[in-house]
Formats: sequence, structure tokens, C-alpha cells
Amino acid sequence: MIELGADTDMVRAHAQAMRTGTRTLRERISALGSTVRSVTWTGPDAEDFRTTAESRLAEAGTVLESIDRRSEELLEHADEQDLVSSVDGLGGGDGAAGPDGDEAGTVKDPGDVEGTDPADEDIPEDDEALDPDDSAQGSIGDCYLLSSLQSLAQRDPDFLREHVEEVEPGVYEVTMFDEDGDPIVYQVESVQEGGVRGADGDQSVYSLYERAYAMHLDARGVDIDGGFPEDAMETLTGQGADAYDSLDIDELAEQLDRGHLVNADTGGIDDPSHDQIVGNHAYTVSSVDTEAGTVTVTNPWAAGDPNAPKNVTMSYEEYQETFGRTTVGRTEEKGVFEGIGIGDRIGWL
Repeated sequence: MIELGADTDMVRAHAQAMRTGTRTLRERISALGSTVRSVTWTGPDAEDFRTTAESRLAEAGTVLESIDRRSEELLEHADEQDLVSSVDGLGGGDGAAGPDGDEAGTVKDPGDVEGTDPADEDIPEDDEALDPDDSAQGSIGDCYLLSSLQSLAQRDPDFLREHVEEVEPGVYEVTMFDEDGDPIVYQVESVQEGGVRGADGDQSVYSLYERAYAMHLDARGVDIDGGFPEDAMETLTGQGADAYDSLDIDELAEQLDRGHLVNADTGGIDDPSHDQIVGNHAYTVSSVDTEAGTVTVTNPWAAGDPNAPKNVTMSYEEYQETFGRTTVGRTEEKGVFEGIGIGDRIGWL
């Protein structure tokens, strides 16, 4: 490849550093907002203080959104630079749109990358195969992705099926989305070694998505081991996702009723208060019973571990104490009046 212009690896690394920084700031600002709202203080001065604090928190959120947009622009510029710097991008060739791509919007899997296994033929896509209870996370730290896939399988399994197709024996096309919400087709003919499998050890649709997501991140200089549910949801669906420090039980139930993806993660907590929940881990919020006051979450790990079972039902109070963040995603564009957490006690972020 003829290198022209910027060092795209450095550009992507800088963009990722910006996004990591904004996530950290969001978590700290969200915690600050919770502290402000929990202070026992009444009277006009208290109301003035809270109003001013919430205004400043909202301003900070706007600044962070601007930084996120700039980081996305950097990733776009890096992709454009790679295209221009490639032999194909300078003229002739097959019109590649990105690394290993052979047509616009398609990225090919080399198929023999270290750390991968060949994809099986005829991987099943029925409801049983997509059932989260039949899925088992492997040795890769991508619970943020797998819990998002579980949410999709529970709320909109047809979406998963419609975006994966076996084009020839053992070769699949998985459609995901870039930072602008535009589709990218990943031609997958391998799966991650030690990655997610079915409960029987066989490859699954989850395995194909895991490989496609690893390819998506690799093109941006990012490793699949460790990440955030909102990023995974947006890449899987092409729609925005929002992370909150807290949602009340009625709001949790409403998001599930709307068919939205809802995840919970321990927010960097090493030792959660609930003895069946794993630290530094993301779960799917599977169901909410507002009458009983309970929330059920699903672990991406396999079933059979008494200390970390596949499904855990807890009181809403335990949910609040255990999970630091709740993330909401969707497969359709957000409605005009759908916003939550605006100007109320939930938080601004």
C-alpha cells in the first residue's frame, strides 16, 4: 500500500482515546448528578442550587456529545485516508471500499486469521438457536456485545435473522452499521477461537456476529476484549443507544414493552452486592414485574454455575444497588417524544 497523508492508525487511536475519555467523564458527571439530587436540603437556596447544577450538567453533556461527534469524524477521515492511500483507491482494481473489501460497503474475512476457526455450514437461525439460554460466552471479554445480542434475540429475533445470510457453504454475510448508521456487510467465513458458542459447543449466529464485530473493531484499531453496550447496540442496529445511571422500575418495564434492547452492567464494580452477579460484567434485562417489584437479568455466560446462574431475579432495590448503568437501544429510529431522563431525577446522560 502507498501511504499518503495521515497515519490512520494514530488517527483511530486518538479517536478511541477521545471516546474513552468521554465515557469516563459521563460516568463521573452522572455520579455527581446523583449526589446532587440525593442531598437532603430544602428551601429556595436548595432549589436554586439544584437548578444551577442540573443546567451545568446538561451543558457538560452537550460538550461530550460534541467530542463524540468529532471522534466519529476522525474515524471517517481515517477510513477515507485508507481508501485514498490504497492502490485500489488511486484507480483501477476492484473498487474496494475498505480493508479487505471487494465492493462498496463489503469487508471480507481472510478466513485464516490467527485466533479464528473456520465457520461451519448451515448454522441454525431458528428461535431455539437464538435463545439466550442456549448461548455461552467463551474466553473473550465481550459480554457488552453478547448481552446486546441477547437483547436483540429476545426483543426482535427477526432482526438478527434478516441481517445474516449464508451466501455459500460456510460463508456468511453479516450486516452491521458504521458510525453514521450506514450499513456495512462483513463477509464472514470464520469465528473467533474460544468465542461464544451454543450450550452444546456448536457455532451459532452469535458466533458469526462476534466475528463480524471483531472485524469491525479491528478496522478501527480496537480490540474486541472490553467495551461498552451502547457502542455494540449502535453497531448492531444502526440506531442510537443511551446509557443511564438509573431508571425506575416503571421506566425499565416501559422500555421492554416498547421492544427496546435493555442491558445492565456493574459499571466497573469489582465486587457487586448481589452474590450471584459477576463484577465488571454486562447482563441483559430480560423481564420486569412491576407488581412484584422484581427485575430478571440474563448472563451471557453458560448455564450451570450456581454462583453465576444464567438468569437471576432480584428486587428492584437490589438491582439499583448492584448495577451502575442501564443502557437502552432500539432497532427503529427514536420517536420524537420518546426521550427519558430529560429534566427529571434520572440524570442527564
